Amino acid sequence: MPICDRKRLWRACAFLTVALALASSVSATTYLPVTFRELVNQAEVIFVGDVVDVRPYTLRTRTGTLVKTRVTFRVDDAVYGTSSLVEVFDFLGGEAEGYGLAVEGMPKFAVGDREVVFAHRKASINPIVGFTQGVLRVRRDSGGVDRVFTLEGISLLRPESIGSPTSGLRMAPESSMTLSDFRSRIVMALAEARKR
Repeated sequence: MPICDRKRLWRACAFLTVALALASSVSATTYLPVTFRELVNQAEVIFVGDVVDVRPYTLRTRTGTLVKTRVTFRVDDAVYGTSSLVEVFDFLGGEAEGYGLAVEGMPKFAVGDREVVFAHRKASINPIVGFTQGVLRVRRDSGGVDRVFTLEGISLLRPESIGSPTSGLRMAPESSMTLSDFRSRIVMALAEARKR
C-alpha cells in the first residue's frame, strides 16, 4: 500500500475514532445535581435577560466540522459579574450549513425567552453552571408578576429545591417564587459567600 494511501486511511480511522468518542459522550450526557449555593458560588456571571438571537454556525477543525450555537442575551438585570448590556455564549450543537450535532440535555433557547442565567466565562461545550440547572425560566403570571421556573417548566418554590429530585410536579404558576424574591436570595447568597 502506498504511503499516501496509508496516511489517508490513518486519518480516516483517527477521525472516525474521535467522532465515535464524541458521539458516545454526547449521547450519554449526565451531570450531578447542583445546589443553589453551588450555582451562586460557581457562577462567574449571573443576570436576568432576554434571548435576542440564537444563531448556529459551523467550526472547521482538523478532525472535521463541529456545529455550535451562539446565544445572545439582552441583560435586563446584571446581578453579578457583568455590567454589559449584552452577554453572548456559545453552546456545542445545532444545525447549520447542512451539518447537525445534537447534545443530549443541552439547554434550548428561543428568541423571546426570559431567563435567570448562572454561567462560566471559560469556553466549554456549555457555559451554564450545572449544565441546565443554571438557567431558570421567567414567566409573567396572570397578575403581571414575574415568576421563576426550571427549564422543564416546574415551579421553583424556593432556591433550596434547585438540585433536588423532582417528581415532575407542576404547580400553579402563582405558587412559583417571584423573580424579585429569587433575585434577593441570590444577592444574599453572594454576600454570604464573600464573608467566607
